[in-house]
Amino acid sequence: MIFQTLDNKKTCVGIYYNDKLNFNSELPEDISSTWSYSAFLKNKNIDYANIFCEGKSLDEVCPDHLKNDWNKINNMLKCHINACKESKINFKENCFFDLIPAKFFINYCDIKNKITKYVFQNYEKPVEYEFYKKFIELTTDIKYRKLNINIENMHSKLYKESANSFFKKISQNQGHIDYNIFGSITGRLTVKKDSFPILTFPKQFRNILIPTNDWFISFDMNAAEIRTALALAGVEQPSGDFHQWTVENIYNNELTRAEAKETTTSWLYNSNSYNAIKYDFILSKIFDKNKLKSKYWIDNKVYTPYNRIIESDEYHAISYLNQSTFIDLFHRQTIKIDEYLQNKKSFVAFMIHDELVLDLTEDEKNQIIDIIKILQSTPYGIFPVNVKAGKNFGEMKKLNLKVE
Repeated sequence: MIFQTLDNKKTCVGIYYNDKLNFNSELPEDISSTWSYSAFLKNKNIDYANIFCEGKSLDEVCPDHLKNDWNKINNMLKCHINACKESKINFKENCFFDLIPAKFFINYCDIKNKITKYVFQNYEKPVEYEFYKKFIELTTDIKYRKLNINIENMHSKLYKESANSFFKKISQNQGHIDYNIFGSITGRLTVKKDSFPILTFPKQFRNILIPTNDWFISFDMNAAEIRTALALAGVEQPSGDFHQWTVENIYNNELTRAEAKETTTSWLYNSNSYNAIKYDFILSKIFDKNKLKSKYWIDNKVYTPYNRIIESDEYHAISYLNQSTFIDLFHRQTIKIDEYLQNKKSFVAFMIHDELVLDLTEDEKNQIIDIIKILQSTPYGIFPVNVKAGKNFGEMKKLNLKVE
Protein backbone atom coordinates (compact mmCIF):
# COMPACT_ATOMS: atom_id res chain seq x y z
CA MET A 1 0.00 0.00 0.00
CA ILE A 2 1.18 3.52 -0.79
CA PHE A 3 1.81 5.75 2.24
CA GLN A 4 3.63 9.00 2.99
CA THR A 5 6.07 9.83 5.77
CA LEU A 6 5.47 12.96 7.84
CA ASP A 7 9.11 13.60 8.79
CA ASN A 8 12.53 12.30 7.69
CA LYS A 9 14.12 11.90 11.13
CA LYS A 10 14.59 8.53 12.85
CA THR A 11 12.92 9.69 16.07
CA CYS A 12 9.92 11.31 14.35
CA VAL A 13 7.80 8.33 13.31
CA GLY A 14 4.62 9.38 11.57
CA ILE A 15 2.91 8.32 8.35
CA TYR A 16 -0.19 9.03 6.29
CA TYR A 17 -1.73 5.60 5.80
CA ASN A 18 -5.16 4.39 4.77
CA ASP A 19 -6.48 8.01 4.66
CA LYS A 20 -5.38 8.70 8.25
CA LEU A 21 -2.38 10.00 10.16
CA ASN A 22 -0.63 7.21 12.06
CA PHE A 23 1.93 7.89 14.81
CA ASN A 24 2.37 4.32 16.01
CA SER A 25 6.03 3.31 16.24
CA GLU A 26 4.99 -0.15 15.02
CA LEU A 27 4.47 0.47 11.31
CA PRO A 28 1.72 -1.40 9.44
CA GLU A 29 2.96 -4.58 7.75
CA ASP A 30 1.33 -3.86 4.39
CA ILE A 31 3.06 -0.54 3.62
CA SER A 32 5.08 -1.01 0.45
CA SER A 33 5.80 2.25 -1.35
CA THR A 34 6.14 5.98 -0.72
CA TRP A 35 7.63 9.12 -2.27
CA SER A 36 10.98 9.25 -0.49
CA TYR A 37 13.10 7.66 2.22
CA SER A 38 12.90 8.59 5.90
CA ALA A 39 15.39 7.47 8.52
CA PHE A 40 12.86 5.36 10.44
CA LEU A 41 12.38 3.21 7.31
CA LYS A 42 15.99 1.99 7.21
CA ASN A 43 16.42 -1.61 6.04
CA LYS A 44 12.70 -1.97 5.33
CA ASN A 45 11.39 -3.44 2.08
CA ILE A 46 9.94 -0.19 0.72
CA ASP A 47 10.02 1.21 -2.83
CA TYR A 48 10.70 4.93 -3.23
CA ALA A 49 9.19 6.87 -6.12
CA ASN A 50 11.84 9.59 -6.15
CA ILE A 51 14.47 6.92 -6.85
CA PHE A 52 12.35 5.63 -9.75
CA CYS A 53 12.50 9.14 -11.26
CA GLU A 54 16.18 9.51 -10.20
CA GLY A 55 15.91 12.53 -7.97
CA LYS A 56 13.32 14.60 -9.83
CA SER A 57 11.13 16.74 -7.60
CA LEU A 58 7.40 16.37 -7.02
CA ASP A 59 6.94 19.53 -9.08
CA GLU A 60 8.79 17.97 -12.02
CA VAL A 61 6.90 14.67 -12.08
CA CYS A 62 3.42 15.90 -11.14
CA PRO A 63 0.99 14.96 -13.95
CA ASP A 64 -0.97 17.74 -15.65
CA HIS A 65 -4.33 16.73 -14.18
CA LEU A 66 -2.94 17.20 -10.64
CA LYS A 67 -0.87 20.35 -11.16
CA ASN A 68 -3.47 22.88 -9.97
CA ASP A 69 -4.24 20.95 -6.79
CA TRP A 70 -0.57 20.28 -6.16
CA ASN A 71 0.50 23.89 -6.65
CA LYS A 72 -2.18 25.13 -4.25
CA ILE A 73 -1.37 22.66 -1.49
CA ASN A 74 2.38 23.05 -1.99
CA ASN A 75 2.14 26.85 -1.72
CA MET A 76 0.24 26.41 1.53
CA LEU A 77 3.03 24.14 2.79
CA LYS A 78 5.62 26.79 1.95
CA CYS A 79 3.61 29.33 3.93
CA HIS A 80 3.60 27.02 6.98
CA ILE A 81 7.35 26.46 6.64
CA ASN A 82 8.06 30.19 6.32
CA ALA A 83 5.96 30.88 9.41
CA CYS A 84 8.03 28.34 11.35
CA LYS A 85 11.25 29.92 10.11
CA GLU A 86 10.03 33.37 11.13
CA SER A 87 9.41 31.93 14.59
CA LYS A 88 13.03 30.64 14.65
CA ILE A 89 11.91 27.03 14.96
CA ASN A 90 14.69 24.50 14.40
CA PHE A 91 13.39 21.81 12.02
CA LYS A 92 16.28 19.48 12.91
CA GLU A 93 15.25 19.46 16.57
CA ASN A 94 11.46 19.26 16.17
CA CYS A 95 9.17 16.77 14.46
CA PHE A 96 7.66 18.41 11.42
CA PHE A 97 4.20 16.96 12.04
CA ASP A 98 4.09 18.73 15.44
CA LEU A 99 4.42 22.10 13.68
CA ILE A 100 1.80 21.74 10.93
CA PRO A 101 -2.01 21.36 11.33
CA ALA A 102 -3.15 17.73 11.00
CA LYS A 103 -5.98 18.56 8.58
CA PHE A 104 -3.50 20.18 6.21
CA PHE A 105 -1.23 17.13 6.36
CA ILE A 106 -4.08 14.82 5.36
CA ASN A 107 -4.90 16.91 2.27
CA TYR A 108 -1.23 17.33 1.37
CA CYS A 109 -0.41 13.64 1.67
CA ASP A 110 -3.49 12.61 -0.30
CA ILE A 111 -2.25 14.53 -3.36
CA LYS A 112 1.30 13.32 -2.73
CA ASN A 113 -0.03 9.75 -2.79
CA LYS A 114 -1.57 10.36 -6.21
CA ILE A 115 1.70 11.75 -7.61
CA THR A 116 3.62 8.83 -6.10
CA LYS A 117 1.24 6.33 -7.70
CA TYR A 118 1.62 8.10 -11.06
CA VAL A 119 5.43 7.77 -10.88
CA PHE A 120 5.30 4.06 -10.14
CA GLN A 121 2.94 3.58 -13.08
CA ASN A 122 4.96 5.65 -15.56
CA TYR A 123 8.66 5.27 -14.64
CA GLU A 124 10.79 2.16 -14.86
CA LYS A 125 12.70 0.93 -11.85
CA PRO A 126 16.39 1.92 -12.31
CA VAL A 127 18.84 -0.91 -12.87
CA GLU A 128 20.92 0.44 -9.96
CA TYR A 129 17.91 0.91 -7.68
CA GLU A 130 19.33 -1.09 -4.74
CA PHE A 131 22.54 0.93 -4.79
CA TYR A 132 20.61 4.23 -4.80
CA LYS A 133 18.48 3.01 -1.92
CA LYS A 134 21.46 2.02 0.25
CA PHE A 135 23.33 5.20 -0.60
CA ILE A 136 20.34 7.38 0.34
CA GLU A 137 20.16 5.53 3.66
CA LEU A 138 23.83 6.37 4.27
CA THR A 139 23.60 10.04 3.24
CA THR A 140 20.44 10.48 5.33
CA ASP A 141 22.31 9.19 8.39
CA ILE A 142 24.98 11.82 7.65
CA LYS A 143 22.35 14.53 7.16
CA TYR A 144 20.89 14.14 10.66
CA ARG A 145 24.24 13.84 12.43
CA LYS A 146 25.20 17.31 13.66
CA LEU A 147 28.77 18.40 12.93
CA ASN A 148 31.02 19.27 15.84
CA ILE A 149 32.19 22.78 14.91
CA ASN A 150 34.57 24.82 17.05
CA ILE A 151 33.94 28.23 15.53
CA GLU A 152 36.41 29.88 17.93
CA ASN A 153 39.23 28.49 15.77
CA MET A 154 38.22 31.03 13.13
CA HIS A 155 38.07 34.14 15.28
CA SER A 156 41.72 35.07 14.77
CA LYS A 157 41.22 35.00 10.99
CA LEU A 158 38.04 37.05 10.67
CA TYR A 159 39.94 40.15 9.64
CA LYS A 160 40.40 38.43 6.26
CA GLU A 161 37.56 38.90 3.78
CA SER A 162 37.62 35.22 2.77
CA ALA A 163 37.37 34.08 6.39
CA ASN A 164 34.57 36.52 7.16
CA SER A 165 32.62 35.40 4.10
CA PHE A 166 32.96 31.71 5.01
CA PHE A 167 32.06 32.45 8.64
CA LYS A 168 28.79 34.08 7.52
CA LYS A 169 28.02 31.14 5.24
CA ILE A 170 28.36 28.48 7.92
CA SER A 171 26.55 30.63 10.46
CA GLN A 172 23.45 30.45 8.27
CA ASN A 173 23.16 26.65 8.36
CA GLN A 174 22.72 24.34 11.33
CA GLY A 175 25.91 22.30 10.96
CA HIS A 176 24.53 19.44 8.88
CA ILE A 177 25.66 17.96 5.56
CA ASP A 178 22.79 17.42 3.14
CA TYR A 179 24.02 15.57 0.06
CA ASN A 180 22.19 15.30 -3.25
CA ILE A 181 23.11 11.94 -4.78
CA PHE A 182 21.41 12.90 -8.07
CA GLY A 183 23.07 16.30 -8.38
CA SER A 184 25.55 15.54 -11.20
CA ILE A 185 25.57 13.54 -14.41
CA THR A 186 28.65 11.54 -13.42
CA GLY A 187 27.42 10.50 -9.97
CA ARG A 188 29.60 12.93 -8.05
CA LEU A 189 27.87 14.23 -4.95
CA THR A 190 26.61 17.78 -4.65
CA VAL A 191 25.15 19.42 -1.55
CA LYS A 192 21.81 21.15 -1.19
CA LYS A 193 21.38 24.87 -0.64
CA ASP A 194 21.21 24.91 3.17
CA SER A 195 23.92 22.28 3.68
CA PHE A 196 27.26 22.82 5.36
CA PRO A 197 29.55 23.44 2.35
CA ILE A 198 31.70 20.35 2.88
CA LEU A 199 32.57 19.94 -0.82
CA THR A 200 34.01 23.47 -1.05
CA PHE A 201 35.42 23.56 2.47
CA PRO A 202 38.57 25.81 2.33
CA LYS A 203 41.61 24.01 3.72
CA GLN A 204 42.69 27.01 5.79
CA PHE A 205 39.51 26.79 7.89
CA ARG A 206 39.21 23.04 8.28
CA ASN A 207 40.53 23.04 11.85
CA ILE A 208 37.08 24.23 13.01
CA LEU A 209 35.73 20.74 12.36
CA ILE A 210 36.24 18.44 15.37
CA PRO A 211 35.33 14.75 15.58
CA THR A 212 32.41 13.73 17.77
CA ASN A 213 34.44 10.74 18.91
CA ASP A 214 38.25 10.89 19.17
CA TRP A 215 39.74 10.99 15.68
CA PHE A 216 39.03 11.87 12.09
CA ILE A 217 40.47 9.19 9.82
CA SER A 218 40.72 10.07 6.13
CA PHE A 219 41.02 7.52 3.31
CA ASP A 220 41.70 8.15 -0.36
CA MET A 221 42.63 5.69 -3.08
CA ASN A 222 45.98 6.00 -4.82
CA ALA A 223 45.65 7.30 -8.43
CA ALA A 224 42.02 6.18 -8.39
CA GLU A 225 40.76 7.54 -11.73
CA ILE A 226 43.87 6.42 -13.59
CA ARG A 227 43.63 2.96 -12.03
CA THR A 228 40.01 2.87 -13.17
CA ALA A 229 41.10 3.61 -16.74
CA LEU A 230 43.72 0.88 -16.45
CA ALA A 231 41.10 -1.64 -15.29
CA LEU A 232 38.66 -0.67 -18.05
CA ALA A 233 41.49 -1.19 -20.55
CA GLY A 234 41.94 -4.72 -19.20
CA VAL A 235 45.36 -4.12 -17.62
CA GLU A 236 46.28 -5.66 -14.27
CA GLN A 237 46.74 -3.20 -11.40
CA PRO A 238 50.35 -2.57 -10.30
CA SER A 239 50.95 -2.78 -6.56
CA GLY A 240 52.18 0.13 -4.46
CA ASP A 241 52.21 3.76 -5.50
CA PHE A 242 50.96 3.98 -9.09
CA HIS A 243 52.78 7.19 -9.98
CA GLN A 244 56.12 5.82 -8.79
CA TRP A 245 55.40 2.70 -10.83
CA THR A 246 54.95 4.86 -13.94
CA VAL A 247 58.27 6.63 -13.24
CA GLU A 248 60.07 3.29 -13.38
CA ASN A 249 57.99 1.34 -15.91
CA ILE A 250 56.70 3.97 -18.35
CA TYR A 251 58.94 6.99 -18.12
CA ASN A 252 62.23 5.12 -17.62
CA ASN A 253 63.08 7.36 -14.62
CA GLU A 254 63.17 10.43 -16.89
CA LEU A 255 60.47 12.20 -14.83
CA THR A 256 59.95 12.89 -11.15
CA ARG A 257 56.91 11.37 -9.46
CA ALA A 258 55.07 14.74 -9.62
CA GLU A 259 55.89 15.10 -13.33
CA ALA A 260 54.80 11.54 -14.00
CA LYS A 261 51.48 12.10 -12.23
CA GLU A 262 50.81 15.30 -14.19
CA THR A 263 51.86 13.73 -17.51
CA THR A 264 49.73 10.59 -17.19
CA THR A 265 46.64 12.51 -16.08
CA SER A 266 46.95 15.27 -18.69
CA TRP A 267 47.59 12.76 -21.50
CA LEU A 268 44.60 10.67 -20.47
CA TYR A 269 42.36 13.73 -20.64
CA ASN A 270 43.65 14.91 -24.03
CA SER A 271 46.20 17.54 -23.08
CA ASN A 272 48.61 18.79 -25.75
CA SER A 273 51.37 19.44 -23.22
CA TYR A 274 54.96 18.70 -24.23
CA ASN A 275 55.22 15.54 -22.09
CA ALA A 276 51.79 14.29 -23.11
CA ILE A 277 52.86 14.43 -26.76
CA LYS A 278 56.35 13.06 -26.05
CA TYR A 279 55.07 9.96 -24.25
CA ASP A 280 51.94 9.45 -26.33
CA PHE A 281 53.19 6.29 -28.04
CA ILE A 282 54.09 4.37 -24.89
CA LEU A 283 51.04 5.57 -22.94
CA SER A 284 48.77 4.52 -25.81
CA LYS A 285 50.12 0.98 -25.55
CA ILE A 286 48.97 0.79 -21.91
CA PHE A 287 45.80 2.90 -21.97
CA ASP A 288 44.11 2.16 -25.29
CA LYS A 289 41.78 5.17 -25.45
CA ASN A 290 40.39 4.16 -28.84
CA LYS A 291 39.45 0.76 -27.45
CA LEU A 292 37.73 2.40 -24.48
CA LYS A 293 35.80 4.80 -26.71
CA SER A 294 34.70 2.04 -29.07
CA LYS A 295 33.34 0.04 -26.12
CA TYR A 296 31.84 2.76 -23.92
CA TRP A 297 31.18 5.80 -26.18
CA ILE A 298 28.34 5.16 -28.62
CA ASP A 299 26.27 7.71 -30.54
CA ASN A 300 27.66 10.62 -28.49
CA LYS A 301 26.79 8.94 -25.21
CA VAL A 302 29.04 7.35 -22.61
CA TYR A 303 27.68 4.07 -21.25
CA THR A 304 29.44 3.32 -17.97
CA PRO A 305 29.77 -0.10 -16.31
CA TYR A 306 27.43 1.18 -13.59
CA ASN A 307 24.61 1.85 -16.04
CA ARG A 308 24.92 5.61 -16.32
CA ILE A 309 24.29 7.13 -19.73
CA ILE A 310 26.05 10.48 -20.16
CA GLU A 311 25.75 12.80 -23.14
CA SER A 312 29.30 13.52 -24.32
CA ASP A 313 31.39 14.62 -27.25
CA GLU A 314 34.48 12.61 -28.11
CA TYR A 315 36.85 15.00 -26.33
CA HIS A 316 35.19 14.47 -22.92
CA ALA A 317 34.24 10.81 -23.35
CA ILE A 318 37.23 9.31 -21.52
CA SER A 319 37.10 11.79 -18.64
CA TYR A 320 33.37 11.18 -18.12
CA LEU A 321 33.90 7.43 -18.31
CA ASN A 322 36.75 7.37 -15.78
CA GLN A 323 35.31 9.92 -13.37
CA SER A 324 31.84 8.41 -13.34
CA THR A 325 32.98 4.79 -13.13
CA PHE A 326 35.37 5.52 -10.28
CA ILE A 327 32.96 7.64 -8.21
CA ASP A 328 30.29 4.95 -8.51
CA LEU A 329 32.88 2.38 -7.46
CA PHE A 330 33.99 4.57 -4.54
CA HIS A 331 30.45 5.10 -3.28
CA ARG A 332 29.81 1.35 -3.35
CA GLN A 333 32.99 0.76 -1.36
CA THR A 334 31.84 3.44 1.10
CA ILE A 335 28.56 1.59 1.60
CA LYS A 336 30.57 -1.52 2.50
CA ILE A 337 32.45 0.49 5.14
CA ASP A 338 29.18 1.87 6.50
CA GLU A 339 27.79 -1.67 6.78
CA TYR A 340 30.97 -2.80 8.55
CA LEU A 341 30.58 0.02 11.09
CA GLN A 342 26.97 -0.81 11.98
CA ASN A 343 26.64 -1.45 15.73
CA LYS A 344 29.98 0.29 16.34
CA LYS A 345 30.51 3.74 17.85
CA SER A 346 32.63 4.93 14.91
CA PHE A 347 30.79 6.10 11.79
CA VAL A 348 31.08 7.60 8.32
CA ALA A 349 31.40 11.33 8.94
CA PHE A 350 31.37 12.60 5.34
CA MET A 351 32.77 12.28 1.83
CA ILE A 352 34.60 14.97 -0.13
CA HIS A 353 34.57 13.76 -3.73
CA ASP A 354 36.90 10.71 -3.60
CA GLU A 355 37.93 11.11 0.06
CA LEU A 356 36.18 9.16 2.81
CA VAL A 357 36.34 10.51 6.37
CA LEU A 358 35.39 8.46 9.41
CA ASP A 359 34.74 9.67 12.95
CA LEU A 360 36.61 7.04 14.98
CA THR A 361 36.72 6.17 18.67
CA GLU A 362 40.06 5.47 20.34
CA ASP A 363 38.98 1.97 21.37
CA GLU A 364 38.05 1.07 17.77
CA LYS A 365 41.27 2.24 16.11
CA ASN A 366 42.31 -1.40 15.71
CA GLN A 367 39.57 -1.59 13.06
CA ILE A 368 41.50 0.65 10.64
CA ILE A 369 43.35 -2.20 8.93
CA ASP A 370 40.10 -4.07 8.30
CA ILE A 371 38.54 -0.89 6.90
CA ILE A 372 41.48 -0.39 4.54
CA LYS A 373 41.18 -3.98 3.32
CA ILE A 374 37.49 -3.52 2.58
CA LEU A 375 37.99 -0.19 0.85
CA GLN A 376 40.93 -1.21 -1.35
CA SER A 377 39.48 -4.56 -2.44
CA THR A 378 37.48 -3.43 -5.47
CA PRO A 379 35.98 -5.34 -8.42
CA TYR A 380 38.74 -3.72 -10.51
CA GLY A 381 41.60 -5.00 -8.38
CA ILE A 382 43.44 -3.65 -5.35
CA PHE A 383 43.39 0.16 -5.14
CA PRO A 384 45.96 1.02 -2.44
CA VAL A 385 44.62 3.46 0.15
CA ASN A 386 46.35 6.50 1.67
CA VAL A 387 45.38 7.16 5.30
CA LYS A 388 45.57 10.29 7.44
CA ALA A 389 44.41 10.97 11.00
CA GLY A 390 43.89 14.02 13.17
CA LYS A 391 42.14 15.54 16.17
CA ASN A 392 40.56 18.06 13.81
CA PHE A 393 40.02 18.06 10.05
CA GLY A 394 42.59 20.76 9.41
CA GLU A 395 45.53 18.99 11.03
CA MET A 396 45.67 15.51 9.54
CA LYS A 397 48.90 13.51 9.46
CA LYS A 398 49.73 10.57 7.23
CA LEU A 399 49.65 7.11 8.81
CA ASN A 400 52.10 4.54 7.51
CA LEU A 401 50.20 1.32 8.05
CA LYS A 402 51.22 -2.09 6.82
CA VAL A 403 48.34 -4.01 5.27
CA GLU A 404 49.02 -7.66 4.59
